[in-house]
Amino acid sequence: MATLAPRAAPFNLPVAQVNAFPSSALKPRPVLKRTRDESADMEVPSSPSKRSRVTFDSDVEYVSADDDDEVDPQLIREQVRRAIQRHLSGGDDEAYENVKQIFLADPKKENAPSPRAVHAHLQAVLAHISSLDKSCNGLVNAILSCEWVGRDENFVKLYINVLGNLAAAKSGYLSKILHTLVDLLGEQRTRRLLGTRIVRQARIHSRGRRAIAYLLNLVPAASSTLAQVIQRKLTMDYRKPQERLLYMKNFLALLEHAQELKGAVLGMITSELVKLDVSVQVDMEDYADELEEEIVQEVSSSQTLVDSASQLSLNKAIEEEGEDEEDGGSTTSDSSADEEDELGPVEVQRRRVTAHLETVDAVMNLLFEYYNPLVLASNLAVSDDAMNLLTTHFSNIILPTHRSRHAQFLIFHFSQTSSVFVDKFATTCIATLLDHNQPPILRQTAGSYLAGFVGRGAHVPLPVIQDGFQLLCDELESLRKELEPSCRGPDLRRYTSFYSLMQAIMYIFCFRWRDLATHREEEDSDDEQEVEEYQFPDDIKRKLTQAVNSALNPLRICTPDIVHQFAETCRRLHFLYLFPKVESNKHVRLSNTRRDFTDSAIGQVERDLGWVGESGMLEGYFPFDPYRLPRSRKWIVDDYLEWKGLPGDEVENDDDDDDATDDEMINEESHDDGEETATEEDA
Repeated sequence: MATLAPRAAPFNLPVAQVNAFPSSALKPRPVLKRTRDESADMEVPSSPSKRSRVTFDSDVEYVSADDDDEVDPQLIREQVRRAIQRHLSGGDDEAYENVKQIFLADPKKENAPSPRAVHAHLQAVLAHISSLDKSCNGLVNAILSCEWVGRDENFVKLYINVLGNLAAAKSGYLSKILHTLVDLLGEQRTRRLLGTRIVRQARIHSRGRRAIAYLLNLVPAASSTLAQVIQRKLTMDYRKPQERLLYMKNFLALLEHAQELKGAVLGMITSELVKLDVSVQVDMEDYADELEEEIVQEVSSSQTLVDSASQLSLNKAIEEEGEDEEDGGSTTSDSSADEEDELGPVEVQRRRVTAHLETVDAVMNLLFEYYNPLVLASNLAVSDDAMNLLTTHFSNIILPTHRSRHAQFLIFHFSQTSSVFVDKFATTCIATLLDHNQPPILRQTAGSYLAGFVGRGAHVPLPVIQDGFQLLCDELESLRKELEPSCRGPDLRRYTSFYSLMQAIMYIFCFRWRDLATHREEEDSDDEQEVEEYQFPDDIKRKLTQAVNSALNPLRICTPDIVHQFAETCRRLHFLYLFPKVESNKHVRLSNTRRDFTDSAIGQVERDLGWVGESGMLEGYFPFDPYRLPRSRKWIVDDYLEWKGLPGDEVENDDDDDDATDDEMINEESHDDGEETATEEDA
């Protein structure tokens, strides 16, 4: 054999010489396509101890294998390495672009790379994951965009492994990876790929959560980044309520793998619930009572959202439509959009209010279902942690929000599951109510929540009712003594705490007078005797009488509806006679300009003055009004105390000869009770 020059340039073996070797040894790879004439000689090592130097032609066109049997993972791994290396060095990017196309190709197209080829290329990327710096952003985007949730389980495992290693090795890609995975937790179409099982929405969500859980376990920084991604996703404006619900459901499911995010994620969901709840209440004010009732009825009978058995997943029609459409055709939302264009603005607004009310109902049901096993857990630590979260979210999110209508029923329900939790919630309200460092609106609202909870909670223990009522009366007496010497007349801005306390006391008394009485007549007695036998502590009677007749004049400031009901209840029970005071208050003028309130401890005056009712009086805010949402109502139906009426109601209603109105009875008794009222005032 002739000796070749040791430094000869490499050359390729002629075609004739290739044919002289066994076909099995030099069988051409279908993944390589030669693009120039192969007329040079192959380099031969100068000695047996030196290996031949392998070189790759820069003009090789990178194509995928049509036959899975021809895919060589080792060769593909080397090709991917060289493609990344040349890209990083600023060389030829053709091979790099071809690698990107492997992941970007639509797997449903006829010329798409085979599943085995895509799998081999993903393995190759995993082997060189540490090389993917910022300049490889295009390849990373291609990998994140590739279809993976619809492929077989082996590919899914590899893909999740790639994402985890990429996030661990290159933290700069963590946010992008989590955004991509979180996007999968919304509405998804069924995946139908050739040669694999059909992958429906539930499995897509499961795989997305599984990938996120893997990242959370592998990368410590993933938790804080995920919280930011969730916050952004929850605050987006969704045209279809179902999609928002799907995200919320999946975020709650993720908390199993991210306990450190429980408080933050539940707080985000509660915050979005309150915002939606308030917007519904504001919109409902534009409708008459009859139309408002129709909207509530529509929610009760609507099939827009799925029933409780499959809550928070897409309805069957949408699921089937997603399965049948292979390349992303129109969806239900498209047809809904076309339909809305044909409707007038009033009907469109009404439909949106209905949809938002349905969403509030579904989110409430979701949170009830999530908290229920935690609050009722036999493990006291788990139970206490859940109630602490509910109490914190109540204090920080629900309580400061004016006009929240439904979100507060979460803590209303779960606080009544034990006497300890009842005390915890009542104490929270009382602490805010009596804290003079808090803004007036917050103290007034806390008083409303306390009154509503004690007055309406069916499972609030009797000692809590009696002790709580006594505590409020004691505090009312203390405030009266402190404020009355300098008082020149009723003033809501100056004496907010006093009026809030008085209103809470009146509300509780109207609903709980049976529990506050010290003695009751036997059950077989008639109504007239029953009224005579209800007795109340003299100490409470004295404190309320002095408060009513003080210069602070709470009956002039408190909500007229509550004042009237309290006065009527006291009259029926022969407890106090307040109608003369109510009548005389009609001639007491109050300061009514908003500028009188601008120096109060309120940050945004125009927004926060909702607590100021007509003529400078407290607004009648009742946070635990009857709950009417149809799906979630089942959670509180046994917790809620309905109005039971007053003694003598049946007698008066059945007496056809007595047509006297309440005002007529008030006028009659004003003269008869004048002396007794005066005596009480002197006391």
